[in-house]
Amino acid sequence: MNKQEYMNQLKERLRRLPKEDFARAVEYYEEYFAEAGEENEAKAIEDLGSPQEAADQIICDMAISYSKEPVKNVRSGINALWVALLALFAVPIALPFLLTGIVLVFTAVAVVWILLLALMLVAVCVFITGPLSILAGFSVITKSIPVSFSCIGIGLMSVGIGMALTYGTYLLCRRFMGWTLRGIAGMIRKEGRKHA
Repeated sequence: MNKQEYMNQLKERLRRLPKEDFARAVEYYEEYFAEAGEENEAKAIEDLGSPQEAADQIICDMAISYSKEPVKNVRSGINALWVALLALFAVPIALPFLLTGIVLVFTAVAVVWILLLALMLVAVCVFITGPLSILAGFSVITKSIPVSFSCIGIGLMSVGIGMALTYGTYLLCRRFMGWTLRGIAGMIRKEGRKHA
């Protein structure tokens, strides 16, 4: 998407705003792109988010500003009412996106924990097969010495690999637990600052 496509989509989504507010919003975004320059156009679009998100943010911000200003005349009162209605209609669009994002984050965290659990189970199983293989090697020592040594060697190797995998998975779990707790604490701090 280039600047022209972005601005066309933004204007389409803001077309129901009062003329002054529409012109102010379009002028702000035009200036933003002009300051960024053509070489940074893609970065500017990435920073601004999608035209839908930008339009929803503009409408919500205008609704909040209109709610704080006293009504000066009938026209500004109607404009404030119109922007408030647009903001109400933007919420059903923005809320599912927010909920989807939250669900995706929690799902990703759950998937990682399940993968770590599966890795831990594999490591424990590899470790458990070691002693069993060693016992099998000792039980066939009278029948075939090469088979016995092979079983004992495989058993010792399984014990070593199992111990290394178990310890490595334990370290991964600890590290991921730290990341998860820091992420949750960061979200709680952000929410606390918003409400303070």
